[in-house]
Amino acid sequence: MALMPLTDAMFLIPETRDQPMHVGALQLFRVPAGAGDDYLPNLYRELLETQDIRWLFRRRAHRSPLTLGQWTWIEDDQFDLEHHLRHSALPRPGRIRELLALVSRLHGTLLDRQRPLWEAHLIEGLHDGRFAVYTKLHHAMMDGVSGLRLLASSLSEDPTVTVPAPWAPRPDSGRRKKSGGGLMSAPGAVLRSATELVGLTPRLLQIADQALREQAAALPLQAPRTILNGPITGARRFAAQSWQLERIKAVAKAGEGTVNDVVLAMC
Repeated sequence: MALMPLTDAMFLIPETRDQPMHVGALQLFRVPAGAGDDYLPNLYRELLETQDIRWLFRRRAHRSPLTLGQWTWIEDDQFDLEHHLRHSALPRPGRIRELLALVSRLHGTLLDRQRPLWEAHLIEGLHDGRFAVYTKLHHAMMDGVSGLRLLASSLSEDPTVTVPAPWAPRPDSGRRKKSGGGLMSAPGAVLRSATELVGLTPRLLQIADQALREQAAALPLQAPRTILNGPITGARRFAAQSWQLERIKAVAKAGEGTVNDVVLAMC
């Protein structure tokens, strides 16, 4: 059992059907030159043969009376890679529209808390012969930036290089390495969690006091009211548009802002 940091647990506590707390990424790939129609099915079967799974991808969220209701990470002793790695096909005509419709449905469903909080979907059937990979991770498990870095480490521009799947151990990482505090007994995890909570309370009070002093600020766990955060439902729509990253970076630099500032303004 491993302690779940309070900063991670806070993404599990407020989650509801209308407010899922996972992040997702959609990537498009071209098949290698000369590859046959069985390329993606063969890739799917090859990935399913991964025997050694990183602890990060085998752990699941857990709490019980023994942990006094605190969230911890435990190993899923019934881990099933086939549940997390899935193979799908698009209906004809296989346009980007059909791809985004499928990903919208996948992104709108909650992750099963009785299992490790992630999914990866290999999607074929695009009319131009490309295939897609949609990955969904819970924010308690990993944030979006870390998830993209992990995906990037599983890719290579050299088609002759074999790289491990995101859920496979890295050559430089120790086997069964635990994140989020390491192995500890349940009472120890609860004690440490309580200690962190005590340390966090003064900071929350400080934030609340600051928010009351600055009317433009938000209270803890609450964002300022904008046109972007009105009431929502559990339905999701996954949309995409291609832009040159260098162009966005140039706008950010000219405006003395960040890439995120530019993307938010565009949205």
